[in-house]
This record gives sequence, C-alpha cells and structure tokens, in this order.
Amino acid sequence: MSPDVTRLLRWLRRAQPPRGALLRAMVSGVVASLTNVGLFVGAIALLVVSAARPGLRAVAGVLIVIELLAFLRSPIRFNERLSAHRLGFQAVTRWRRWLVNSIGRWDFSKWRSYASGDLLERSLRDTDELQDLWLRCVIPICSTLATVVLGDLVIGLLPPHTGWWTYAGLLALLQLLGLAGLFANVGPLVRADRELRQARGWYRATLVELSAVAPELTLLEGGAFLEERSRESRDSLRDAERTLRRQRRASQGVALLVTAVGLGTLVARHPVSSPTWTVVVALIALSSYDSLAAVRGALDTAVAVTAAAERLEDLESPARAGDQPWPGDSTMRAENLTLREGDRVILANASFEVAPGRRVAITGPSGSGKSTLLRALSALEPPEGGSLSVGGVQLASIDEGALRRHLAYLASEPGLARGFALDVVRLGRASSRDTLSDLATLGLPATSSTKWDDLSRGERQRVAVARAMVPNPSICLLDEPTSGLGRAETETVLALLASEGATVIVATHDPRVMAWCDEVLELREQSLRVLSH
Repeated sequence: MSPDVTRLLRWLRRAQPPRGALLRAMVSGVVASLTNVGLFVGAIALLVVSAARPGLRAVAGVLIVIELLAFLRSPIRFNERLSAHRLGFQAVTRWRRWLVNSIGRWDFSKWRSYASGDLLERSLRDTDELQDLWLRCVIPICSTLATVVLGDLVIGLLPPHTGWWTYAGLLALLQLLGLAGLFANVGPLVRADRELRQARGWYRATLVELSAVAPELTLLEGGAFLEERSRESRDSLRDAERTLRRQRRASQGVALLVTAVGLGTLVARHPVSSPTWTVVVALIALSSYDSLAAVRGALDTAVAVTAAAERLEDLESPARAGDQPWPGDSTMRAENLTLREGDRVILANASFEVAPGRRVAITGPSGSGKSTLLRALSALEPPEGGSLSVGGVQLASIDEGALRRHLAYLASEPGLARGFALDVVRLGRASSRDTLSDLATLGLPATSSTKWDDLSRGERQRVAVARAMVPNPSICLLDEPTSGLGRAETETVLALLASEGATVIVATHDPRVMAWCDEVLELREQSLRVLSH
C-alpha cells in the first residue's frame, strides 16, 4: 500500500466515528443510491411494460412504486447529506483535538519556524478540507459498492428461470476490474497532484523573484535571462498540468470502458427472456457508468485532500518520552551545555550548578542568548549538545505534567489568554494559593471583574509573575521580569519570589535584581563567567 493511501487511512482512523453515526450515514447513502437507480430503471421499464401491455391496470403496481420513489427521493437525499455531515463534523472535532495536542508539544524552535504564517487559520482550514474524506469519499464509495452488488443480485435473482446468473457474474467481474483500475490510479494521481502543487509554488516564487529585479535587469539588457527563467517555470507548470490531466482521463475512461463492454456482452450473449427483463438488465448494466463515475469522483476527492493531510502531518511532533517523577533534590546542573540559535553558537561546552533556593542572575549584552539559555533550562528548546538535569534526572526524562508543576518559566513578553485577570492567572492550573493576595502583594488590587485588556504593560507583567507562582514551583526561570517596572513594583516582584524560597534563575539587566541575587553570571562570547557571588 502506498504511503499516500496509508496517510489517508490514518486520518480516517483518527476520526474514530461513533458506530451508530457511521451506520446511519452508510444506510442513508445506500438507500439514496438505490432510489436513484430504481427511478432510472423503473421509469424506462414502465414504458416497455406499458407498450407491451396497454392499460392502467397492467402498470399500476410499477407506477405506484415509481411515484413513491420520486416522492421520497428528496427527503432520502436530505437525510443522507445530514447523516454524512454529522459524521464529518464529529471527525473534524477529533482532528482538531489532535491538532491542539500535536502543536502543544512543539518546542520553541518549531514555533519560531512557523511564525511567519497564520498557522492556526491554515490548519483549521485543512481540517475542514479533510472533512470531505467522509462526505465525498468514504460514504459515496461504500453506498455505491453496495448498490452495485445489489444490482448484480437483482440481475441474477429476479428474472424468471434464473437464467441471468452467468451474465450477472460477468458484469460483476467487469465492475471489479473497473474498481481495481480506479484504485490503482490513485497513487499516480496523488503524485501528479503533488508535482503540480510544487510546480505552482515554483512558478509563483519565480514571478515574485523576477518582478523584484525585472526593472534593473531590463536596464542592464538582461531580458533574455528574464525570459529564460520565466519560461522554465512556465514549462514545468504546463508539464505538471498535462500529466495530471492525462491521469484523470485514464480514470474517466475506466467507467466508459466497463459500461461499453458490459452492454456489448449483453448483446452478444444473453438468455432468452422477455423484453422487459432484457431492458431492466440493460439499464442496470448501464447504471454501472454512474456507479463507477461516483467512485472516481470520490477518489478524486481523496487525492484533492492529500495536500491538507500532508500539511497537517508536518505539524506532528513526537510526544515527550519522559515518565520520571520530579526528584526530591531540585539542584539544577548543566554539563558541557552547547546552545545554538540559527547558525550561531551562543554557548559552548558550559557547565554550572544551581543549588536549591539559590538566586542566580544571568546578564550579558542584548542578543547574547540569555533567552535561549532560559528556554533550554525550561525544557522548551532542546540543547545542541550536553545535558541538563535536576537532582540527577535528565530534564527530558521527567514527566511533562510534573515538570510544569515544579518548574515555572516566564517569557520576556508573556503571551497570555485574554479575559478576566483572575481567569488568566488560574487558567489550566490548580493551586491552594490565594491569587487575590498575590496580586495585592504585587500592587494590583484586582477583583473578579478586572479585565486583562484593561491592564497596562507593567500590570500585565506582574499578572504573569503571579501566574508563574500559582503551582508553587521549585524552580522559577524568568526573562526580564522587571522590565518596564519602577522601583516599588520591582521590589514587590522580588518580595513575592523570595517568599516561597524557590530557586530563581533570572535573565536581567536590572542592577536591583542583580543585587538581590546570590550570584551573577555573564553570558558573553559563547561562555558563562561569574561576575559576583
């Protein structure tokens, strides 16, 4: 099985639809398909019967059935669409849960690599596109296959003397070969679609590139170069479009070929039967075209959503493998630690130790990598080399929940949820701390109606500090927590941090914070050196 088909099956499994909803959607699809075929076959068969046996009494029964099918066709089709959309909605709900869980495991480096685009909007749009896997792929294929099987059984069972079984078997074989051909063409279609997407991307990038330099190159008589570069991207796009059209024509020809061979076989050899049954069998054979065309359309839908499935799977990150509890000893150690930011090494083979309850300030020039060091210590970004441990246990080995309860990280620009200030502080965290008391200690007499949007930048910074203290962490890692605060506000922040006796590692340029700390380290030229004890 090709990787592309495996990927689509994986997304179907991720949906995990309730069996009841899946069964209702399948049954509704089969009934709707049978209604369409019944109207098509019954209407023409009625004409044949009425021509051979004129009179209302002779055709009354068939006419009543056809009228009922015509009357029920719209509500049956509506019920089919409603059942399929319910199934698709439940699938999208599960896919979006997967999306949130996957993105939530990202480290800072991966977040930064997606920062240039609107990741959330695009990802949600991709999950909506994947909904077509159920609406326009799985349900139509299953209902069509059931209709085809029932049609072949009708050919074999209903005509008198059951002399049609041989033809029913031949028609079923032809239909099976047609289905095999359609499914075999899915892989080439996916590859052709992927090549077309890549060619379109190259073409657009070339247009942007050439439009930026075209005036200068024209003045330098570089028109020939512009035309050559443009022609290469156009030719690539044209070839990709031609390949995809060729693969689609191959799929379109399958339904026509199977139907033609099926009708030809009926003409060449069929048992002696009444004209009515011959016409009914011919119409059922002719309906194979619509059935195979429906399968082809469903498979085209699967090909179309492959791009969305690929983009979403690019977002998947392996879950943290840590399962160790937080150790009793909170001593943090770094051994031969090497950190890289892009192509630049910011720390090379550094080793240090921070004992429980110590306060350590990390200073250095702007851009030296203090924030990167804090993210590594917080297990938000993997180091380039070396090891980080707490109490002798590697950070990567500690259970994620335990790690976040005992180790708090505060970014220099905390991106917190909007809403009421108290909700922002408590969101997703359980604690016995008195949040209102902490905010009051920080000089923020907040109430239950205080809104986050109404706070100033300095007030938001202090709310973020209060949030970091909610789980009573053993280690606090803070990036410029007093930036933009006055002397009084800085003292309140330091007082709250000191009240718990936790280990504090803080990146700062504030001399008041450095004076409050037990030790000051300077990050400069890929190394850490002690400024004061």
